Amino acid sequence: MENQINNNVKFVNEYLENVKWSNEKDWQVEGILKRISNEYLKFDIRFLRDFNNKKGKLINEKSRAHKILFEDDKKWILIETFELIKYMKIKKIKIINLENLMQHTDWNILLPKKNV
Repeated sequence: MENQINNNVKFVNEYLENVKWSNEKDWQVEGILKRISNEYLKFDIRFLRDFNNKKGKLINEKSRAHKILFEDDKKWILIETFELIKYMKIKKIKIINLENLMQHTDWNILLPKKNV
């Protein structure tokens, strides 16, 4: 678990500026995406949990996070919270496969991990 927390802090250090940490349940950090945006965004950077031997996150439709952080070995994956919830409602689904989602949507942001 400590490694996952360190990875999330690495994302913050690599890609966010003007960082403000929060104790909120649905978002943990606020900041500006370096070289991508000039607006303050709230990020859900919670690490993945086990759900019946599958990794995932619970996302509340009333979340105030603008972006949800996921990752793989080589990149950070930012998903637009509002669009994800809208997509799930339209498709009438409660579980999303991240790779499938990325193939069928264009509102995600992929950022390379540094020093990989």
